Amino acid sequence: MLAKPLKKRNTIGIVAPSKPFDLSRKSELDNFINYIKEQGIEVKLSNNFYANKYYGGGTPKEKADDINSMFADKNINAVWCFQGGDNANQTLDLIDFDLIKDNPKIFIGKSDIDLLLLAINKKTDLITFHSCDTKIGRGIEMDFDYTKRWFIRRLFEKSNEIEPSEEWICVNEGQAEGKILGCNLSSILKLAGTKYFPDFMNSILFIETYKSTPTRILYQLTQFKQLGVFEKIKGVVVGNNFEFGSDEFKVEEIVNDFLQSHDFPILKTNEFGHYQPHAFLPIGAKVELNATNKTIKILDNFLK
Repeated sequence: MLAKPLKKRNTIGIVAPSKPFDLSRKSELDNFINYIKEQGIEVKLSNNFYANKYYGGGTPKEKADDINSMFADKNINAVWCFQGGDNANQTLDLIDFDLIKDNPKIFIGKSDIDLLLLAINKKTDLITFHSCDTKIGRGIEMDFDYTKRWFIRRLFEKSNEIEPSEEWICVNEGQAEGKILGCNLSSILKLAGTKYFPDFMNSILFIETYKSTPTRILYQLTQFKQLGVFEKIKGVVVGNNFEFGSDEFKVEEIVNDFLQSHDFPILKTNEFGHYQPHAFLPIGAKVELNATNKTIKILDNFLK
């Protein structure tokens, strides 16, 4: 299921279903809103955007109500999550997936929001988008010219390219095709054992981490193995791993060693994850991964 691309005079709705809005970030949100308006797009904050209880960003119902309301609002063309956090999974049983099916819209977020991207894709087949927070002003993510360029090229112009922001690294040679599923390891595993856990059959696993360590990566990869994920996927793309707690090992090396018996094509990139330039990855869309030639091409339509 596909949403319509953005165009001038559309409106983006911003929701906060994970970590609550912090007034110290108001200038960054204001900068983002000003930038979006400069592109000819209006912005609407959700009803409970400023809620801040011990639940984080309002009660589960308030947060789910905001998501549902944005999809129900005929004047909203895309829904963008303010930031990640820890507890977006509280909303899952309260989201109206039939409503989303009837009103497909661009849905964007990252980190803890990855679990919403995956759950919505699983329950509705809607292509969702892994990308940055709605903040500008710290020299990260939406501050990058690369991210601003691909906001336009992906969501307005429907480009099927994924352009390197810096040179990619072939970790293990090979070529494969499969749908993009990912991206934050911890967030994906919050869905394990639930009806929202993705079907990884014939997929390319995109992974990134936030302040992780080699031992944490290993137990997470082991859990993926025990869940049968590696018997289903066709390849792996490793994104940015912010403040990885090792100077001796790299995430892509750990992943490659762990998966030696599978001989997957593995590519290291830097266009998704935390605090990097963002390519607006369409979650659920089929891609061609060529680790040998260091290329990724989107094969499916991901917007109407």
